[in-house]
Amino acid sequence: MNIVLRKLELAWQGTAVVLLSGAFLQVWRRMTVGEVDLYQGDPVGRFLLGVAYLGVILLVFHSRKAIAVGRRGTLLWVLLGWVLISALWSTAPATTLRRGAAAMLAALYGLLLAVRYSPRMVLRVLGMALGIIIIGSLASILLSPQWGVMGPPHPGAWRGVFTHKNTLGRLSVLALIVYWTLFRQERRHRVVWALLGLAGTVTLIGSRSATSLAMALLLPPCWIAIQIMTRLQRAYRLAIAPFMVALILVLSIMLPSQLESILGFFGRDLTLTGRIPLWRTLIPIALERPLLGYGYGAFWLGERSPLAAVWARSWNPPHAHNGYLDLWLELGLVGAVLSVLLLVLTVFRSAAWVFRENGSEISTFAFLYSVFFGLANATESVFLESGLNKAIYWVLLTYIYLMSRNMSVKRMHLQGTIKKVA
Repeated sequence: MNIVLRKLELAWQGTAVVLLSGAFLQVWRRMTVGEVDLYQGDPVGRFLLGVAYLGVILLVFHSRKAIAVGRRGTLLWVLLGWVLISALWSTAPATTLRRGAAAMLAALYGLLLAVRYSPRMVLRVLGMALGIIIIGSLASILLSPQWGVMGPPHPGAWRGVFTHKNTLGRLSVLALIVYWTLFRQERRHRVVWALLGLAGTVTLIGSRSATSLAMALLLPPCWIAIQIMTRLQRAYRLAIAPFMVALILVLSIMLPSQLESILGFFGRDLTLTGRIPLWRTLIPIALERPLLGYGYGAFWLGERSPLAAVWARSWNPPHAHNGYLDLWLELGLVGAVLSVLLLVLTVFRSAAWVFRENGSEISTFAFLYSVFFGLANATESVFLESGLNKAIYWVLLTYIYLMSRNMSVKRMHLQGTIKKVA
């Protein structure tokens, strides 16, 4: 009986992953109902979001461990506190409180994953849920192209069971990270993970998402570099680090002169498909309220929000196409700095985790995901997203942030115990 209940619970968590990724339901709602009111929100979406986050109730059964792990994530809770407090100066206080509560639930869901399930189990659930999405996308593209394939302005690009090609491309990159980790970790099911990884590669290419393809090309060198670093002694790693920083700075200086050629290879121009003109429009708006912003979730609400200045220029973007700029617009410099610091700490802690465990699969996944999350926000907005579209990315970042800190504390306790015994 316990085994059956456990399997039902994991199936429930897999369903939550599918919901939080925005698969199936978002495109169905758009194709059948149309656009929802951004100010009032979508009541059906809120109900399904509640279903997805219902697992947070299980924290009651792990309250002591949840408190112990949660206490190590002070910066996360400070950031979420700032999100909720921004309702005081928000241009849409009710929306800020509603979406802020969803962001808090997403972080608690990440905490649940950290305290209730082993890292291997989390990866398996992710692998199966992403497999359903990838296979469903391929089926949609083949059997119902009017749903699975985009029309103008991106004719022929695959979107699968999502509303946009970039969403499919971004999730395909996440799937490749998960399947590569599972392929290295589980010899017993390697064929399954390899086939799903191949399917994810197909959907990535078919999406024609240049940013997703670029991320997919950048992650393997990151994996190779971290694997090489794990084989070096700590003194050598510290010596190499300045040279790596210098290399990044040199590339940053050289990149602008080669940017047009690089973007041309991916079928893009120097405006990044209109993103740069959008950013030039948004920065002066951000400078009007630089420290506090316009309130979490309160900026992109159509003509009744500060977005009206952008709408007047005949473009209706759903976000800034840059997660860091969106943080500045909604949470001000204070919230943006807290968010970036959280990401930087997650990257460094996950890298330290890799070094401590000599390149173990789960620690390498944590590092690669942290890098992927940082790259994804360069041209898309996934930071602090907690709705039925991108919430899975914020959930996983909070999970890795808490897990990497927890593993560090566990190692320190273990080392202290060994010294006492010695």
